[in-house]
Amino acid sequence: MTYGFGGLRLQDSANPRAFDMTTQKMAPPQLGDEQWRHLLTFSAGGRDTVVKQTAVRDGSVLLIVSDSPALVDRHLDKTVAKATAAR
Repeated sequence: MTYGFGGLRLQDSANPRAFDMTTQKMAPPQLGDEQWRHLLTFSAGGRDTVVKQTAVRDGSVLLIVSDSPALVDRHLDKTVAKATAAR
């Protein structure tokens, strides 16, 4: 693995193709006791994939949701409510 400033470059010795990953910290939703949110961009072979990762802790329940930004935004509130209601 090779680390670069502001991102990460990963390469497997068995597969010479590498990919770059950059992160952007975003304002988290105001859910639960603690939360954080990042936008991750993976770049390889001239293509980019963007993933939104959001973590919410409510008491002893920690929920991490990672998917396309639109899907995370669409389903996060319902997912947190369902996970915390099961306590």
